Amino acid sequence: MANRVALVTGGSRGIGRALSLELAAAGFAVEKMFRALDERFGRLDALVNNAGIGRRIDAITAIDDETWRRTLAVNLDGAFDCLRAAIPRLRASGGGRIVNVSSGAAHTGGAIGAHYAASKAGLLALTAKAARELARDGISVNAVLPSVIEAEMLGEIARGAEAIERLRASFPIGRFGRPEEVAKVVRFLCAEAPDYLTGEFICLRGGRL
Repeated sequence: MANRVALVTGGSRGIGRALSLELAAAGFAVEKMFRALDERFGRLDALVNNAGIGRRIDAITAIDDETWRRTLAVNLDGAFDCLRAAIPRLRASGGGRIVNVSSGAAHTGGAIGAHYAASKAGLLALTAKAARELARDGISVNAVLPSVIEAEMLGEIARGAEAIERLRASFPIGRFGRPEEVAKVVRFLCAEAPDYLTGEFICLRGGRL
């Protein structure tokens, strides 16, 4: 357990920071760059694609080309690049786990905008294809879809105290999710889940359907 290595993208704040701490507690060493990973650890056992951005723009017609391309470049292209780099390393380790952190917006469109929702929906398609392709290599691939989380992006979802409280009241559980709750699900997928659990989209939405 102590020799396993996980790479978490976007691990410096919010959900990513909680993920990094949770996986470290589960016996994974955490590093961000593949080159540094190869030099320091020489192996990879899990990849968590968590890095993401999203500036709220309500109207599709208000999304400019730069915002669209940058959002997809970080949220989808970045995940694809990491996935492609991770696959040979995971194979060399004899298998492993990949978790893509998507969003409930992938299903609902969300509140941030079409650029963000499309990037997170693309992660689901990437997850499904990778799960089928890599199953016989002993590499499981799953996606986690958090709803509203008490993290930095909350201000982009609901602006102002009144809007935040209205949104909070819409969750049957009576609160938003916490970064550490997302981290526990990712830890399970990386460290404890059976190999047969692959190709799944796991939603965290506090009873809000």
